[in-house]
Formats: sequence, structure tokens, C-alpha cells
Amino acid sequence: TALAGQSICERCPAGEYQDSSGATNCIACVPGHYCAEGASAPLPCPAGTRINASLDLMTSKDDCITCPAGTFCPTGSDDANDCAPGTFTALAGQSICERCPRGTSSGAGSSSCDECAADTYAANEGQGECIPCPYPLASGTGSVTCSVCKAGFYLKASADPADVFKSPTDYCKPCPSDAACPVGTTLETLVLPRGFWRASFSSAELTECRAFGGDGQAGQARCVGNVDPGEASGRRVQEAGLDYCADAFAGPECQLCREPNHYLDADGAACNECVAVGTAAGRMAGTALGLCVAFGLVALAYSVQRGQTEWRKERFIGLPLRIADRTGDAIYKIGLIPKFKILFGFYQVCLVLSTTYSARLPERYTG
Repeated sequence: TALAGQSICERCPAGEYQDSSGATNCIACVPGHYCAEGASAPLPCPAGTRINASLDLMTSKDDCITCPAGTFCPTGSDDANDCAPGTFTALAGQSICERCPRGTSSGAGSSSCDECAADTYAANEGQGECIPCPYPLASGTGSVTCSVCKAGFYLKASADPADVFKSPTDYCKPCPSDAACPVGTTLETLVLPRGFWRASFSSAELTECRAFGGDGQAGQARCVGNVDPGEASGRRVQEAGLDYCADAFAGPECQLCREPNHYLDADGAACNECVAVGTAAGRMAGTALGLCVAFGLVALAYSVQRGQTEWRKERFIGLPLRIADRTGDAIYKIGLIPKFKILFGFYQVCLVLSTTYSARLPERYTG
């Protein structure tokens, strides 16, 4: 009370305070604090707010300014503080910043965390930036590690991601020639273009499907690979199935026909139906019988006339008969018939070597 003889004490007005008993006056509020009416002490701005420097006196906590998102304000802050890199505040009025989760990062003063871009990673919480993947690894967005191979490489075997990250060159191998390896390719998912084949999903050896004749496109007709040549992204197509062969073909280089009683044509581009067994047997028997009869008649005529010298003196028939006599004697003496049988058998083997046994002769023999 400022005057003597008062029956009650007056409250200090807003903007002033008094912390002592028996005082006759109030004290002006301390700068950076607020003093409400009847305050016994100056109070700092609460956590999440800061002082309002534009006011000479703050009379309420409502005079304190709320700190914006991306900053933090402890109790009694003069100004808002930016969150450090790797931390953030999503809402205004925060007293501390939260750490960014794994797979994300943030710069100073951030109100949110950004996912790591492709080919980078953040293994720990609170990272201010994402780290590039070691060569030759790659990653998707928001990754906490790098465990897949970059484009142009394939993962040769399944392994723990930590092992792949630790020794990337031991697991990621260069893409085989003629194959395609987009990001994340494994040995099982190698992309084969049309015209190529491999023995299994565990093989990195690609074989070009041969064309045995025609326009040279037979290999592409049989072997469809597992990628649409018109798609640069390497999208797999369902046409290939599981063995890289078109619907009608199967086996090594897709040289076998799926349907029974079918065979690969001479050009290697289509499967044709085999002739019925009865028809084929009849044709073979008829041909063989005709040849036997013809050779029998010739042999009979020759044996009948062999001892007759008169025909060999004739002008037109004599010379061929004499040549036949000498040729027969020569063939018998040098054993030409067995040699001819061997040569003919070798020719038959060479003729079906590539189509039946999937073996290739050197180019100098085949042209």
C-alpha cells in the first residue's frame, strides 16, 4: 500500500511485480519476462515460445510468440532456434527437435525429413544427409542400406544384405555379354533378349540360338528370351514362359518340339508334323522293293550276257559292257564296297549332327 491507514493491500498492476512483504510500491517487470496483474515475480516465456521484442512490457504469457515448425524454443528463449541437421519439428510450439528416422535425412531448420534418394542410404537415426552407395551397389528411395546391384551388374547368389554391403564386388558381377541387367538384377532374373537361351536360372552362360537356314531369323523365332525388345526398361514378357522358348519349342536352344510326333524343319524355324508311321513305312517299303527289282533285273541281264562275247563286240552296247566288266573287277579287288558303306554312314552322321546331337562343326567345314 502506498499510503498509511489502508485496510487492504492493492495488487501490482500488469507489467509490474513485488516479491517482498510490507512493500509500499511495485517493481517494473524484468525485460524478457512477463508480469501479469498481482505478479510476485517476473516469469519467463514458457517452452515452445519466445519473447516478443516489439513490446516494452509483456503482461501475459499470451504476449510470448509461438516458435514456428522447424525450430525449437526452451523455456525463456529470446529467439527461435533452428533444428540441427538430422532433426525436425513438424508442429509449431516445440521445445525440442526430434531425430529423423533411418532412411531419411534433413537439413537445418527442417519441419520434416526427406527420404533418401535412389542409390543413397541412411543407416542411422538423425542423419543430416544420405550417403552414396558403395560401388557397384544401388538402392531404392528411403533405404537404410545398399544391398542390390546397380544397372549393368547382377547378384550372383543370395546373401545377407550386410554381407553384400560389406563386400559388394564379391557379390555383384558384370552383366554377361548380350544380356541386360537393370537395377536389382540377380542371376535368376537376368534379362535375355530374343534369339538367346540359357540352360537354367543358375547359369550366366548365354547361347545364341542358331538358324540352320532360311533368312537367319529362325533362332529368334524359337528363342524369345524374357524381354520385349521394344521396351527399353527391360520389362519381362509372359510369352517366354520359364525356358526362354516360344510356345511350340523346348530343350537346348529350343530345338525340340513340344508336341509329340513333330520335328524341327530344316531351317530351324518351325515344327512340322511327322508323317504317319504306316504311310512312311509303306513309302519306304515300296521304294526299297522298286530298287531291288530294278537292280535284280540289271544284275540278271548282266550275268546272262557276261559269258557271251558277241554282245561285247557290238558297236553300241559292247563298250558299256566292257567298261562294266572292268569296273566290277576293280571294285572287287580293292574292296570299294565296304569303304563306300563307311563313307555313306559318315555322311549321314554329319548331315544330322547339329539338329540331332546339338553339336557344331567348324565353320571351315560348313561354310
